[in-house]
Amino acid sequence: MNIDMSKIIKLIEERSFQKAEFEIRNSLKKSPDSFDLNKALAITLLSQRKYNQSLIAYNKCYDLNKNDYDVNVNISLIFNKVQDYKNSLIFSENALKINPNRPEVYHNLANSYLYIPDLDKAEKFILKSIELRGGLESKEILQFKDTINIYTDILFAKRDIKKFIEICTNVLDTGVYIGDIFRKLLRNSKDNIKKKYIDSMFQVLNKIDGHGNSLDHKLTKAGIYSCLAEYYDKEDKSISEKHYISSNKIISSVQRESVYDRQNRNKTILKMFEQNQIEQSKKNQEAIGDGLIFIIGMPRSGTTLVESILATSEDSVAGGEKVFFHVQCSPLIKQHQNEDIQDDTFLDLGKQYLEIIDIQRKGKKIFIDKMPDNYLYYKFIKLGLPMAKFVHVYRDPWDNAISLFKQNFASELSYASSFFGIALEYANYENLMRAWMNEGAEDIFNVRYEDLVANSKSTINDLWNFCELSGQYSEEKRKRHFAQTASKQQVTKDIYNTSINKKEFEDFREVFFKDLESQRDFWSSQ
Repeated sequence: MNIDMSKIIKLIEERSFQKAEFEIRNSLKKSPDSFDLNKALAITLLSQRKYNQSLIAYNKCYDLNKNDYDVNVNISLIFNKVQDYKNSLIFSENALKINPNRPEVYHNLANSYLYIPDLDKAEKFILKSIELRGGLESKEILQFKDTINIYTDILFAKRDIKKFIEICTNVLDTGVYIGDIFRKLLRNSKDNIKKKYIDSMFQVLNKIDGHGNSLDHKLTKAGIYSCLAEYYDKEDKSISEKHYISSNKIISSVQRESVYDRQNRNKTILKMFEQNQIEQSKKNQEAIGDGLIFIIGMPRSGTTLVESILATSEDSVAGGEKVFFHVQCSPLIKQHQNEDIQDDTFLDLGKQYLEIIDIQRKGKKIFIDKMPDNYLYYKFIKLGLPMAKFVHVYRDPWDNAISLFKQNFASELSYASSFFGIALEYANYENLMRAWMNEGAEDIFNVRYEDLVANSKSTINDLWNFCELSGQYSEEKRKRHFAQTASKQQVTKDIYNTSINKKEFEDFREVFFKDLESQRDFWSSQ
């Protein structure tokens, strides 16, 4: 056993999580109730973002020892990752009772309260976490980028911009590269970007080039090129585009998911419903989901703008990008390849969803879920929440493609690092939305982004009526909206039309549209 554990620990330290998982599962066959093995398994699964599987392993550990701090704090972390803040708070409180002098639990509490939201509590807990990690003036705190990111997000959400700028500049003044902090400061106030911040990024690039070619190094380089590209965006388009291309070239080289995997997933989703292997009748379903509004479409199509508009209603609450249906439905899609899925599975999902959002909804009539990718799960959601409504936001394909290409989506959207990948994904999206719309979906309201920015008043009025919102739209309130997305700072500005008819990356435009048409032809032939 000691030999097995030492090997497993070495693999985890080397970040060879898949190999570690294989070794652990073999050892668990001999010792299924080993606390150490189950804990190691949970760690490797969490590191691979296999949240459901990791939670199962941690629950096993919890059954074996309810008083283990790491188990409680990591269960809390997983619930934060899947946005189940109610359960996250429960396990954070457990961890707090076991050891109130560790920073991780306060970090988790701050994260939960940021999104519930209760910003005063969020700030109180993140400051406690920072204190236990040495304080804002210490060198130690710079090792905890997630903690600094949460603190700056809390300050921005509270509109304490003076303090927000102070923290960002203090961090960057140390010479440590934290891409998210640089971007936040750049997007809020470019005047506060100092030349030494740019110089420090080039210094990091030079050091990385001389010390190996690991995955972490590649992603760091990609992040720096992305920051430099955004910095030069308004100053020198050619330099900016060069850096965006360099960043995405690196990201493409390390991507493990094939863009065709997503195409196959879409095929499976369509097959599930076209072959009627899932009963689509609503006869045995409860009329639940009233007041739920799902904003769907391609990422960077204007979904955050729509969310900020709807959130100004006096009886609505914006829940952000809820990952619930992605986390729960992705395994169902894989499962369907081998067996049929029972009808009550979807109704159970609907009830689970309502339970999870309750802590954020706080009794409000309208709850807004702005996860763009929920267009994939439209049918799944309708089977579980038949009374829900959908706002579908769409945009000119090329403008959408440029906006995607200019974001650093290294860990979120594998297709966004190449115009070919974006063309393929856009065709996948168009085809699936066409299938849903061909069924005459009266619960989907289509919003063209170009109409929203050019004819804001009439489009917002139509949106308001479709969603049956109360009160009056407020532009001032919209600009105070906090969105935990790539558009979090962009959405605080006036509605503008400079993102229409973009004249960028012109060398890629013609090939992009050829690829898009080719993929459209592919779906037409199916």
